[in-house]
Order: sequence, then C-alpha cells, then structure tokens
Amino acid sequence: MNLKEMLNLADRIVFEKTGQHLDDLQAAVLRGTLQRETYKQIAKNFDCSESRIREIGSELWQILSKELGEDVSKSNFQSAMERLQNSNVLNFAKDVVVTGSFNTCGEGRHPPDQPNSHLPNQEISHQDLSEMPELGDFFDRTSSLDTLTNWILQQNSHLITLTGISGIGKTTLAVQLVQQIKHEFEYTAWYTLDEFPTIDKFQSNLIQLFSNSQKQDSSPTNQKPLPLIKYIQNHRCLIILDDVHNLFCSGELAGKYKPECEEYRTLFKQIEKLSHQSCLMLIGWNPEK
Repeated sequence: MNLKEMLNLADRIVFEKTGQHLDDLQAAVLRGTLQRETYKQIAKNFDCSESRIREIGSELWQILSKELGEDVSKSNFQSAMERLQNSNVLNFAKDVVVTGSFNTCGEGRHPPDQPNSHLPNQEISHQDLSEMPELGDFFDRTSSLDTLTNWILQQNSHLITLTGISGIGKTTLAVQLVQQIKHEFEYTAWYTLDEFPTIDKFQSNLIQLFSNSQKQDSSPTNQKPLPLIKYIQNHRCLIILDDVHNLFCSGELAGKYKPECEEYRTLFKQIEKLSHQSCLMLIGWNPEK
C-alpha cells in the first residue's frame, strides 16, 4: 500500500466511526507518521504546537485501535494498516475484478417498482453446492458478514468480488455467507474455475440446474435453452464463482483476461448493468508481486 492508499483507508475507518472525514490536521499527523516524521517535525510543518499534534495523534490511535482490534500507535500505524489491507477490510470498487481484500462491484440498486421484492425463505430452493468447500475455522467476521448480507439482500448488489492474497479466508467467509442466506434465493450455485475455465462449461452447468428444476409440462423438452443472462433475469439467483483468478493472465488479475475467457467479461457486465434480482459473487486471489 502506498501513502495515498493508507490515508484513504484510514479516512474510511474514521468516517465509519465518527461520521466525519479526516480534517487537514489529522491527515497531516498520519502523513507525517508514514513519512517517519516526529511530532515536533509535523507540528513545525503545520505551524501548530507539538502538544496539539500529540493530542490529535492520541485520538486517532484510539479510534484505529478500537476499529482494528489491536493497539495502534505512531510506531506501528503503517504495519497495522497493511495487516488490515491483507485481512478483512471491505472496500467499494468500480471495476469487475480489482485488487484489495473484499470489494463490491456495481452499485446496489432496486428496480423502480420492486423495492425489495425477494421472498425470504423461499418454499422452493434449488441448489448446486457440490463444489462448495466445507466451512473451516471461522474467526469473528460479523461485521463483514453483515455488510455483505446488506449489499446482497437489501441493496440488491448485482456483482460482488472477494479478492486478496491467498490464505486470508475469502472462501471461508463466502461459505459462511452462503449458508446464512441461500434460502433467500430460488437458485443457489457454487462453481470452482479450473485452470482452463471456458465459459461453455460454466453456462452448461447453470442452465442444466435451471432446466432440471422446471416442471415437465412447462416447455417442450426439445426447446432451445435460453441465454444464461435470461435465466438470471427470470429467477432470483445467488451464484458464486471461486478461483476467478484463473480467468486472467498471470500477474494481471486487475484486468487482462485470457483470450479464451473474454466472454466472461461480457457476462459480468451484463450482470452488473441489466435489471434483475440476482447476485454473482467472484472469489479470487491476488498474486504477491
């Protein structure tokens, strides 16, 4: 993380706690800390007393300590922020797959005439969770679960990504989430992408799930399957794609798809932009560079 990223992350934490963004003096204290300046140097640069700088610093360390769950001070502020970035920080993002630990793509939205039209605990719930791992050790991530649940069930976020370095618990968090909310959906599916993740296999698996659940008299058996996006629009679905990093060229998770995986880009953008009541969650790791 560079200096700007750390300041932005600290600003987000302070805002969530106090309802106010960092002011100029608070930002100066954090910036000076990251640049290894003493309180005396920060005070001189900002033309105020050293005691005032220490007071501001103390207030910031208390807020950050409470929110990060560890003692944060001037001496370990940078390392604490880096640990947070690599564990369970939740960030908003605009692209389909981005760097960071946990990110959401696309804005939460409600169709104009459907403020929250899903039916909780659907009587009929079709699931294909054969590829979902068993829930392993799950450390306290109540805040993360609550945020993701809100994005999916209340804000109707269409596309969410969980990304970060390998081993920080992204999949475990997703498994816990699915277990909690799967009955809110008509269809729930979890698929893991292998090293050769052509879209045909993924689409075929999902369409087969939809087709198997249809009543035998609802349509002729020889009718041509609908495009996948139509099923997603016609039904309330929760779909998880694990190991999504396999879609991208090595070391370029943030944007360069493998030539054979370009069709995923189109599908993701359709899911993000079109009107529906479904959610696609992407899980992948960021290779350390």
